[in-house]
Amino acid sequence: MYNIAWFIVVLPLLGALTSFLAETQRRAAQICVAFTGLSLILALMTLGVRLTHPLGTPFDSQITFFAFNPPETGVFATRLETFLGIHVDSLSAAFGAAIAVVALTVQAWALTWFRGEAAYRRFFWTSSLLVFAVQGFIFSPNTFDSLFMWFAGSAALYLMALHWTDRPDAAAPARRVLTLLRAGDVALLLGVAYAFIKFGPFASLLPAQPGLDVNDTFSFSTMTQAATGVLHSVVAGSGPKTLAVLASLFTFAAVLRGAQLPFQVWLSELASAPVPVLALAASAGTLFAAYLVARLYPFVIDVPHAPTALALFAATAALFAALVGLAQRDLIRVGAFAAVVQTGLALAALGAGGFSQGMFILFTATFFNALFLLAAGNVVRVYRTRNLHELGGAWRRMRWSSLALGVWAAGAGGLSLNTYYTLSSALSGATPAGSQLTGATRAVLSLLLVATALTMAFLAVRVVVSVCAGEVARRRGFQPERVREVDASMRRWTAILALVAVVAVIAGLPGIQPVHAGKLSIPGLTFSHFVYFGLRRPSLPVDGAALLISLAAPALGAAAAVVMFAPARRERAASLSRRFEPVVHAVTRALFLERVAHRAGRPFERGGVAVAAIDATVVDGLGRAVAELPAAVSMVSVPGRVQRRAWYLAGGLLAAGILTLLSVLAATGHFWVHTA
Repeated sequence: MYNIAWFIVVLPLLGALTSFLAETQRRAAQICVAFTGLSLILALMTLGVRLTHPLGTPFDSQITFFAFNPPETGVFATRLETFLGIHVDSLSAAFGAAIAVVALTVQAWALTWFRGEAAYRRFFWTSSLLVFAVQGFIFSPNTFDSLFMWFAGSAALYLMALHWTDRPDAAAPARRVLTLLRAGDVALLLGVAYAFIKFGPFASLLPAQPGLDVNDTFSFSTMTQAATGVLHSVVAGSGPKTLAVLASLFTFAAVLRGAQLPFQVWLSELASAPVPVLALAASAGTLFAAYLVARLYPFVIDVPHAPTALALFAATAALFAALVGLAQRDLIRVGAFAAVVQTGLALAALGAGGFSQGMFILFTATFFNALFLLAAGNVVRVYRTRNLHELGGAWRRMRWSSLALGVWAAGAGGLSLNTYYTLSSALSGATPAGSQLTGATRAVLSLLLVATALTMAFLAVRVVVSVCAGEVARRRGFQPERVREVDASMRRWTAILALVAVVAVIAGLPGIQPVHAGKLSIPGLTFSHFVYFGLRRPSLPVDGAALLISLAAPALGAAAAVVMFAPARRERAASLSRRFEPVVHAVTRALFLERVAHRAGRPFERGGVAVAAIDATVVDGLGRAVAELPAAVSMVSVPGRVQRRAWYLAGGLLAAGILTLLSVLAATGHFWVHTA
């Protein structure tokens, strides 16, 4: 059954390529959505098969379909030996299904959102490229595959940021996005290359994995064995400093991709892009961060002081993002900072030693981040403003969207168990390799997390009260009586995503144990029983102290928000918020970081023009060629009836693809020249 898993990765890419041949932009968008739906079906089938395996025993399935192993007698022979394939385990099966659900709902919702836009097709093929990169990263069997999928994800995010190429205010944020993401790409590239240099000779001595002729130097299992070997001084030329350098590089790449302090600029700047772009970036684009740390967990958890540094930094970044988000009046920008908070909590739990806890926070955040932006997009589409001070009265006129915002507020405020699981990791301080958090560190970390929970609950309830309570704010040129719920398709997909988010939270309820009755054995369907680190699943009983704090802190923050932002006090709260806007604006822009990123990204300013030209020339040209194919077949003898430019372009692309394939085969040793 796992042999079909690679279709989960490839189908979004096939959808993007097939959409180029569609006659109309809407048909191209529908093709992308259909291929994403097929990917979701296969992801759910893979997850279901994985759930049928005994949960007490780890099970990994690696399927290799291409070996980069040039012959020793060839011109291109090197020591580089790696494989392209698919890695199916509990972690990849769970997150593969999660990303497929989010991608399908966002793309289906965007079918209505982008209606009437000239660049209608562009979002769907670029978003399918992003889904392909994220799924490839999730199912990657080694760091070599992960590196290329990481690069592909950066490129897809940049192309999505350039959606509105005709708007002057869209080019500068896109430049900053690309510049900052490229810094993370370089960090990961250096980490993978350094690990190959240090661990290559050691990996060549290890036995090959089942089904392979040689050992994969870049595989996660080989990297884990190498990290353990360094700790036992059995890897020549490597020591504790090697692990420290690798931990620094991998953590820096994760922190930057996760938009943590001070790199939150790249995600917050995407608030100027269309809402579906930010929804996929906040849910799928930031997933790379914590997932990378999870796959390379030994390089973080086994390095002295690295877990402590990661936990404290991530908790500080989460609190910072929550405070900055609280001072925002742009509804969509609030969603960007809320996503940064969730990523910070996941990284803090991983640093505190809670592998299952951190992955569960990331799992639920994938749904809640997208849910908020879809619900907020519904409100923005109807009210035609993103200013929180100009909203209100949505509960009476937009009941479904208001309920979706309420579900997000409950989840982001702490009922999704994100605060509980992060606090339980901090209070217990137990890591798979033994506790590295001192009592003082646990106390500081717990205080940061409680402050984050208070602020985040305050922020979430403030958004709900400002949008749903009171009456519709009146402003010039706006008619409040026309406020009504969005199209049925948009609210339907928003409701589906809200339901999935609730189910995801239920799947992580703590304390559920297996039931044994004779020969009948029903495993505890808890997320921590399914996704865990090591050979044995952890025993995570209910932590009473963490549960009490994680319920009391959000309740206090929510009550304060209700009192402060009640409709009767709305004007006073808006006046107070405006006083702090200059300070918040300077901090959120990260001061010098924004300026440096803006200048460094100027060489890429023409990227938007190039993307628009590709859409107008290549994509539309291919679509016209396919549309005119029947006429061309029936009127072969009539010259000049078919646009030659489109046909020449299609033929040129086909020839370029064939040459590229032949070049890859030659470079990998399939066509070689024997040396004397």
